[in-house]
Amino acid sequence: MALDKIKIKKNAESIIGLMKTGYQYSLSKLEEITRIGTTELCLALLVLIQENRVEQYQGEDGIRYAIR
Repeated sequence: MALDKIKIKKNAESIIGLMKTGYQYSLSKLEEITRIGTTELCLALLVLIQENRVEQYQGEDGIRYAIR
């Protein structure tokens, strides 16, 4: 399966559009609100983390994601 960089970028923009500043999200919550599959979601989050648009950190109940 080849990586579709355009789709990954599109998913990344969709995620940013749905995330609210000041909120923290678990992976399962992001899956729920974006309706993007796990693999595609993780790839899009990786792009956003590399671009310093989203941060990933360890919360009390697991990994969390938030807009920078």
